[in-house]
Amino acid sequence: MIERVLITGSRAPIAYEVIQQQVKLGRSVWATDSTSKVSVKRSKFLSGFVKTRAPRFNIEGYIDDINAICKYYKIDVIIPLNEESFYLSEFRDRLDVDVWVEDFNKVLSMHNKYNFSKILSNLGFNVPCTKFVQTRLDLEKFLSEQSGDEFIIKQAFTRFGQSVRKVSREELMNTQQIDYPFLVQQFISGTEWCSYSMAYEGEALSTALYLSNSQESYNASTHFKSEQNEELCQIINDLIKALNWSYQIAFDVIQSEVDGKYYFIECNPRATNGALFMRKEVWKLKQSTPRYETRQLVFVSFFNFMKQPKRSSFDKLKYGKDVFWHPEDKAIFFEQLKCGAGWWLEARTKKRKINVVTTEDIEWNGDKEVI
Repeated sequence: MIERVLITGSRAPIAYEVIQQQVKLGRSVWATDSTSKVSVKRSKFLSGFVKTRAPRFNIEGYIDDINAICKYYKIDVIIPLNEESFYLSEFRDRLDVDVWVEDFNKVLSMHNKYNFSKILSNLGFNVPCTKFVQTRLDLEKFLSEQSGDEFIIKQAFTRFGQSVRKVSREELMNTQQIDYPFLVQQFISGTEWCSYSMAYEGEALSTALYLSNSQESYNASTHFKSEQNEELCQIINDLIKALNWSYQIAFDVIQSEVDGKYYFIECNPRATNGALFMRKEVWKLKQSTPRYETRQLVFVSFFNFMKQPKRSSFDKLKYGKDVFWHPEDKAIFFEQLKCGAGWWLEARTKKRKINVVTTEDIEWNGDKEVI
């Protein structure tokens, strides 16, 4: 029986919802992260927050910290919510308690965007034509086999839309603007879907689907409305079965406007914003339907609107419960503003993008070699 839970990667906005779901199950929850800029750290739903060393820069210290926290608070299970999950998967045999993350080799195969496309193609699922380009000769060969004029380029390991660019054939040939090696992918125009599933031993316990609102920037979404799509849900459940997957997994999928087929773009073998729509039963590894509702990051959405004022963006601000809002825990709503300002200041000081500084101490970039 699970009575005490440790949530890692609690800087992730979904942490607040996941913490509340654990409390609804009668569990005591502790949270941890390698930064103090964590909006939920003073939540009334938490039994405590503990800062750890950064897994990317001190993996030995990080594992020691996690084990010490688990021992001191008598933790029963660890639920990771961000990229620290890759480190916890790799070193799971050194952890003293169970962690809800897949086997490391399976996680890495899904996280590597090129390997992911090859695996799914071999399993019979639709993926765009994708090439790992190491030389100009590789690029020229790929382009000679493609008829389109638009492509997507990215790195094998990225998160939250980092390094993803849409380019023309002409721009792609001007390799002075692009650093080798990189992935180049056929651009598919259509409806962009995001999915999030909790699974166990190849069975999808619950799958949430929501439309991406990041088409123009190729970046992370800030507004989430869960949708019903039985056809896509079944395809994803079939893929989870084929992978024999356990725990959290998410996919980006495009339904082509040309042939109507669903194409898998990439995979996040970890928690994503779709966890907002899970019911408490999935955290007992039981079947349940997702919640159909609208959620948003109000402050981030407003900030984006101020940068690029659009009527459609303003309309979205009118509906959707804020991810950090709870009538009995109102201070957290404003704590996100404080933490957001801290991240913005750090990004400005380092002269880097905010979606880079918010993950640089936990991100997993794997082996530079793509198989």
